[in-house]
Amino acid sequence: MAYHLHQDRRLYYMECGDGIPVLLLHGICNSGRAWLPQLPALNAAGYRAILPDLAGHGASASLNQPYGVPELAADCLALLDHLRIAAVYVVGLSLGGMAAQQLALAAPERVRSLTVANSFCSTTGAEAQALLDDWRQTLRGEDGPLRRLEASWPRNVNAAFRASDAGRQLYLQWHAQAAQADGPSQAWVCEGLRCFDISGRLSAIRAPSLYLSAECDAVSPPEIGRWMAGQVTGARHISLAGAAHVANIDSADAFNAALLAFLQTH
Repeated sequence: MAYHLHQDRRLYYMECGDGIPVLLLHGICNSGRAWLPQLPALNAAGYRAILPDLAGHGASASLNQPYGVPELAADCLALLDHLRIAAVYVVGLSLGGMAAQQLALAAPERVRSLTVANSFCSTTGAEAQALLDDWRQTLRGEDGPLRRLEASWPRNVNAAFRASDAGRQLYLQWHAQAAQADGPSQAWVCEGLRCFDISGRLSAIRAPSLYLSAECDAVSPPEIGRWMAGQVTGARHISLAGAAHVANIDSADAFNAALLAFLQTH
């Protein structure tokens, strides 16, 4: 079954592989398909990948009001209940990393380990608020998701990947996905993110944690990931050389190696 219901909202997810479950949470304006480069490595290592489309994204239900990180984390818990999974390895990038941290705080007994990539623990600063306002305005306009993708692609992946055959093919795929996306719903997520701030609660995270940064990330620079890791007892921080914001895409081999090395020790 590709859908589950939570609070009368129909939410889409995919599963791939057998073994130990890993929940992979995508970034804003994307979908679970963003994790395709991780699936062969995870499956070969004996992991079952669970890939939800977050509310307002992909094939999941649309939104008509602000939808923040606590709501996204609650959807993830409902999915685990639906799948009858007691505890899971949680991996999140950008928006997905915010939801992953929230999940680790809200239901620590459900999180076997936490991997947070190129993410944030707060969006209440002036720079983040301005970025969210810009995204929200763009997404509510005509062809908003397309215009956001076209503007953000050069910042989200590194130049080498953009110039590669794989990069050009992926851009075409994501462009088609953006053309079908629900811009107003994604704008409601941007609205819900405006009050996100767990910066004072990171020390309460108890799950073994890995914070991944990307050397060339202009959205969430490595110092943010380094600082967050420093607040979580025992957390590791790794910066991926040459990678940009969507590092699991443009630097998939390095990302997979770091992720698997961490998962296999927890």
